[in-house]
Amino acid sequence: MLSKILKTTALVALEVLLDDPSHDAKKQDRFIDEHNDGAGNVNFFGDDYSEQEARDAHDRGEFYY
Repeated sequence: MLSKILKTTALVALEVLLDDPSHDAKKQDRFIDEHNDGAGNVNFFGDDYSEQEARDAHDRGEFYY
């Protein structure tokens, strides 16, 4: 039983260590580029955000369709 717990813990830890954070950054950059108004602001369904506000909100998961 203990070996199963250790094996599961090791697999989860390995997945966290090997997770590619640049994938999330690329996804965020695509979102910002898609909704950019050309003047450094992001317009998402009628709400205007500065680029930094949009990045912070995207990190919190506030933007969804």
